[in-house]
Amino acid sequence: MRPVAAEITTIDNRTSVGHSFWLSPRNGWQQQPAPGQFVMVALRRPPTGFSREVCDAVPMSVAGWEPGRLRLTVKDLGPTTKALLACRPGDTLTVTGPLGHGFSLDAQRPLLMGGGVGAPPLLFLAQQLAARGVEPVTLLGGATGDEIFHRDEFPGTVEIATDDGSAGHHGFITDLLDGRSPDRLYSCGPEPMLVKALAWALANGVPAELCLERYMACGVGLCGVCTIDRDLVCQDGPVLSSERLAQSAEFGKVVREAGGIVRHTPA
Repeated sequence: MRPVAAEITTIDNRTSVGHSFWLSPRNGWQQQPAPGQFVMVALRRPPTGFSREVCDAVPMSVAGWEPGRLRLTVKDLGPTTKALLACRPGDTLTVTGPLGHGFSLDAQRPLLMGGGVGAPPLLFLAQQLAARGVEPVTLLGGATGDEIFHRDEFPGTVEIATDDGSAGHHGFITDLLDGRSPDRLYSCGPEPMLVKALAWALANGVPAELCLERYMACGVGLCGVCTIDRDLVCQDGPVLSSERLAQSAEFGKVVREAGGIVRHTPA
């Protein structure tokens, strides 16, 4: 999978913490992405006021696709994403992908749950399910109502939870799982949220597919930083099944950061 140069053509879905942009590659995409897959994105040159360090590649989930264009959604999480948010239409990025394994599309009563920047890959999934005649139910959560990406773009039913109560349910998004009976749960977001999603799915006998957010330096299985147990999230994931994660000794407990530094998360 070789990097391609892609021009930013459109910027939309602005929130208080980021926005989306559509990219058009000069020579076309090598293959159509599946929902849940990701790409490695790098700045070809730093915007004015930024150092060369922001040009390191970062993984980003695919938020949408149509022939000739790919959509990404960026949240301000550090120097590189801040530099990406400073880009304008006409700027060119380097994109490698699609990479990894995505979501299945075989659910008939799907429940989608996205926290924070976990919403974009679920938007792509929801649109693909709707195109198959399946109406998804989506739960979206964020710190505030202004920080929920794509809240008005999801097909089907959407329910919202916010930490500050400014939109929807005042509390955790996982509170909205009670009383549900889907035939599959799809989720993406912070790992503590995914841990609760897994526990709910196992307790209720609901198959689940969880899209993990792990630090990646290469995206192609060389650096090993995204390891979980014996799997590489970049190649074996980022979407992993509830059956797989139920056997994990590291999910929700151990993460690897830049340089491979291991950090144990609170129980």
